[in-house]
Amino acid sequence: MAPPPGVGPASLRFAAAASWLVVRRRRVEHFPKVVEFLQSLRAAAPGLVCYRHHERLCMSLKAKVLERRTSGWD
Repeated sequence: MAPPPGVGPASLRFAAAASWLVVRRRRVEHFPKVVEFLQSLRAAAPGLVCYRHHERLCMSLKAKVLERRTSGWD
């Protein structure tokens, strides 16, 4: 039986590629979505990335969002 549309390795690879592009292009307005993706990925596959690296990455992205909001950039 085939998985339903939007579920499976192809959709996961697509989401990972989209997240990578957001970070690479420094699209700070989309960083919260990247953090959400990383957290859901961590919940689904906890052994994929070590805890320290995951938390450091999420904290860095959140800090960049806060920095952008407080600096007055639009």
